[in-house]
Amino acid sequence: MGISRPKIKCPEKDASVGLEPQGSTFPRKIGVAGIVAVVVAFLFFLAYLVFMATISKPMAKKFFPPVKTSWKPSGIRMAGNLDHSVIPKPKAHKTMHGDINNTDNLWIAAAPMFELDWVAEENMYAGDGPTLDRHGNAYFSPIHPKEDISLISLDGKTGKRRWIIPGEGDQLNYGSGATLILNSPDSPGEEIIYHVTYAHAIAITTAGDILWKTATGLIEPMHMWSMSYHPQTDSVIGLSDDGHVFAMDRKTGVSRKVLIELPGAPTAPSDERAPAFIMNMGDKETEKVFGKLADGRGFFSTLVDAIFGGGFKVANNFGIDPNTGKIYIAATAPDSEDGKEDDKSEYGALYALNLVEANGTYSLIIENHYYFAGGSASTPTISPDSSRVMVADNDYNIIALDAELNELWRLNMGEQIASSIAVSADNRELYASGRKNIFKIIDRGTYGELVWTANLDAWSTDVEFNALNPTVTANGVVVSIGAGYLQEHQLMLSVGMALLDRETGYVRYFAEGREESIAISVVGPKGEILTANSPVRRVMGRVFFPKLTPPLIGGISRYKPIRQDLLVRDASCAAKDRLVNMQPWYLDHPTATSDDFGQVAALIEQAQNALETAMIDVDLNKADGKTLGIALNSASQSLTHKNIQDSIQRLDSICAYFE
Repeated sequence: MGISRPKIKCPEKDASVGLEPQGSTFPRKIGVAGIVAVVVAFLFFLAYLVFMATISKPMAKKFFPPVKTSWKPSGIRMAGNLDHSVIPKPKAHKTMHGDINNTDNLWIAAAPMFELDWVAEENMYAGDGPTLDRHGNAYFSPIHPKEDISLISLDGKTGKRRWIIPGEGDQLNYGSGATLILNSPDSPGEEIIYHVTYAHAIAITTAGDILWKTATGLIEPMHMWSMSYHPQTDSVIGLSDDGHVFAMDRKTGVSRKVLIELPGAPTAPSDERAPAFIMNMGDKETEKVFGKLADGRGFFSTLVDAIFGGGFKVANNFGIDPNTGKIYIAATAPDSEDGKEDDKSEYGALYALNLVEANGTYSLIIENHYYFAGGSASTPTISPDSSRVMVADNDYNIIALDAELNELWRLNMGEQIASSIAVSADNRELYASGRKNIFKIIDRGTYGELVWTANLDAWSTDVEFNALNPTVTANGVVVSIGAGYLQEHQLMLSVGMALLDRETGYVRYFAEGREESIAISVVGPKGEILTANSPVRRVMGRVFFPKLTPPLIGGISRYKPIRQDLLVRDASCAAKDRLVNMQPWYLDHPTATSDDFGQVAALIEQAQNALETAMIDVDLNKADGKTLGIALNSASQSLTHKNIQDSIQRLDSICAYFE
């Protein structure tokens, strides 16, 4: 999950939470101290009423059409030697963090301007996902749904339900991570959806037909993370939150018979615990939308306990290096590593595994590990060239390691870093999601350098904060910005999505949304933005400020592109800048050149699609649109080593049109 964790304390998992302690009697005698306490409570109540009378709902600031960004790629990009027959090109989110190495980095441009389009499946709590097929249709797995459903497909244009995959029928559906979407080499142009419950791994066509369904070997219901792909053995890999790892043949679903359990111990419970009455109020609020769990526990208190409490080995998604086949899992260290034998682990661990085959028999081998104090707070990210693995700990550090898990540097950010660290292929740039801020860091090899802290100025209030992990695109960084009161506790009332400038960290554009997310900032093939609706901070906002905070909802939100002439501009100019940058070296670096040509082709295709819509919406007149279309077609046809200068000239003419 991509949550920037709020400072909300959670209660013990105890049936007596909220009840009077045993041995107490009623009524009690009230002495002087009791009278003073009542008076103080009354005064606090009056102060609260005065405070409530003076506050107002945060209002989103008005943003005008953004100018072109000044950010450009510089030097040779990081690149891997990937076979895209199975692994899709990163033109949309195909798994939890964009690609199987979790870079949160896409080749395409995000819409420079956008607005909330639709919200679908409002009664479904979506803690992970969604992912998108090449047509923009969405797939997500709800957590503890009222219906017996494990996977839902939504129409990308309307949000209407296309089809579902039923749950396991035991009313204990803990949900799964974002689905994995791979190409189908046997049917060029088609894609296959890979989904996992605790009991089964399933391969599904985009039309909803099940190709195979294989038992995982797991018995206890639990949350499952996204499946991932291991190119070296053509396998799909699964992971549970209690540290079980398994694998199946991608094409047939035949089990590789390698179910193993990671050696770490469950995490200790958090020592941050709120009064029971606060958690009970949160449970009542979430019950209105999502109901209670099958075992009677409150939805909100159970969710907060899962985020902050103990009992887990793996609290984040995992990554696979497509170049080497190494599987990186951020989990917990064995109990003994923290110096206390108590069946709990206070140390984090990063494990490097590999799936190997010999004479038809497969083995999952833990090749290496890295233990660190403070616990694991993020999904591991593997750089495109396999030179870096990035993680964060619970002590505010970003940690850079090499492929063998030797620490290279660490940088303290002054606040908790959550979700995955976005790793750009360009300029050694990293983007990190803090509890309050978004950071841009440059990897200088032996140290990390903070370049900027984003200026998240999108609301009328001063209490604004980062609300989701960043996704890096060709024309900016897609983030979510929340607003409310009590900065330290983040009582969120309102939320929206923003596009930040990569050069400056300032907001290029912002649009108010409907619900917050603890998942990922998803960008689709046409520049659209989607989020999985999963309220946590807004639950408390709703409890304490009910008249200012809209009711909670779940499901998926979609923000549609507007002013698509600006998407034509941003995609075309990004393509031109990339070709100009690669001119001095493209003949000497074939791997980087291949990725650059692939990204330029994706941007031109995106600009062509946006151009059609821009003319329909009359953002461009037909005569100018036709001229721009001819230039885009010529730039696409000239996209070869021999004619690179011709493509640059065509794309430059398009950029000049918008100046």
